[in-house]
Amino acid sequence: MVTKLNERDAKLFKRIIENTQSYDVTTSKVLSKELSEVRKVAKILGNARITLEQIELRLTTYHDLGDTVVTIMPTIGLMKNLKSSLVKFMPSANQEINQMTEMLGGFMTNSFSSEGSFEIDDSTNSESENPTRSSSGC
Repeated sequence: MVTKLNERDAKLFKRIIENTQSYDVTTSKVLSKELSEVRKVAKILGNARITLEQIELRLTTYHDLGDTVVTIMPTIGLMKNLKSSLVKFMPSANQEINQMTEMLGGFMTNSFSSEGSFEIDDSTNSESENPTRSSSGC
């Protein structure tokens, strides 16, 4: 779709030049207004594409993070079981295992409690929500 808009942009621009060179000011003005609308739509589509790519990257990150959590959760359980066994033989290991368990638990909490993780640029968002429609029906 963006390719078609770029082709239309080039054709309109060429026609504007031709009409300007032949001193047809009225046609040039009409074509330049249409060209302006085509460029607005192309910009909105470009911003929408960038926003979708941003969301895709964020979802991929969360998917990868989920895989990490699936790997870490059994480790936390294993450490708790290990602690009860090791404390009998090495009382000093209790504090170290508690620290490691807290660190992993903190990682899990921080990973899923990040605020504003899906922030979208305000200018992109406003352009996407309020597109200007051309009256020429492009």
